[in-house]
Amino acid sequence: MKTRYSTSRLKRLASDLLQQRWLFLLATVGTIVQVALTIYLPILIGNAVDSVLLPDASQHLFPILSKMSMVIVANTAIQWFNPLIYNQLIYSYSQKLRDAVIQKIHRLPLAYLDRQGSGDLVSRLTTDVEQLNNGLLMVFNQFFVGVLTIFVTIVTMARIDFFMMALVLLLTPLSMLIADFIARKSYKLFQKQTTARGLQTQFIEESLSQESLIQSFNAQEQFIANFTKGNESYADYSQEAIFYSSTVNPATRFVNALIYAMIVGFGAARIINGSSFTVGQLVTFLNYVNQYTKPFNDISSVMAELQSALACAERLYMILDEKELIEIGTEELVSGGVLGAIRFEHICFCYEKTSP
Repeated sequence: MKTRYSTSRLKRLASDLLQQRWLFLLATVGTIVQVALTIYLPILIGNAVDSVLLPDASQHLFPILSKMSMVIVANTAIQWFNPLIYNQLIYSYSQKLRDAVIQKIHRLPLAYLDRQGSGDLVSRLTTDVEQLNNGLLMVFNQFFVGVLTIFVTIVTMARIDFFMMALVLLLTPLSMLIADFIARKSYKLFQKQTTARGLQTQFIEESLSQESLIQSFNAQEQFIANFTKGNESYADYSQEAIFYSSTVNPATRFVNALIYAMIVGFGAARIINGSSFTVGQLVTFLNYVNQYTKPFNDISSVMAELQSALACAERLYMILDEKELIEIGTEELVSGGVLGAIRFEHICFCYEKTSP
């Protein structure tokens, strides 16, 4: 039974990507360093704010500003370097996947290829592979960074103020529920979109290759009507899928903005009431709230792209999972025992087993 996120396909994708261990390890290390520098910067900002209130502010402020400059430069370099590793990893995988599918097609029975449209096969090898590329790149560029940022940010917020961290965690599931509901709906629509796209590509390829035959039977109007019907179906599924997936980001951003406003009010009230909570700590915590909620916005937008990528991966893996043609007739013939007379009687042929 298929799950919402096609768990088996997701595990298979991860297993294939792990075949390039060094690239994957380098990408993981780069992601960890990027998140660590991103988390460390708000601490320096909070320290800088608190140091302004001290009598000898300049002596405390300039060393902090120097550290901030080094962190920003290092983080910028890491953010420039990481996508290069991601691209190398993903494009190498997609090239191997496309080559594997092409080689698999050469070993499939003619009965299977006869049931598949050539246009649909071309669509899988081109459009589906490119869509899978785009989805995986977004996963590495935003999803992994976002998940790690959320985890580290929670730990750091708890060290600053446990009660305010708990308040943030209690309000966050609302945005996650919204994103989950929309992702469930958009995945089904993206599946229909990829199927309609394959059928339309197949129809176009067959129409172009049989153009003279269509004109001979004066069937232009019929083919135009069929093309229009298929095009409208593809447009409807695409519009619905894009619409549903695009509502995730605004909805989660609205909820996260409410969380931010509540934290500002609560933290300001604590400072006014004479708590040990400082302005610098509030600034640091608010930065962490932004860093905590922003990955949810990124992850929610990635989920829509991931649904499309998984639907494309499923169509490609369906070809790889097909049974190959069993090779027969590999033994050498004994020339002396061959009479050279062949007769065919009462023969009918069809690739479909249920047809005569």
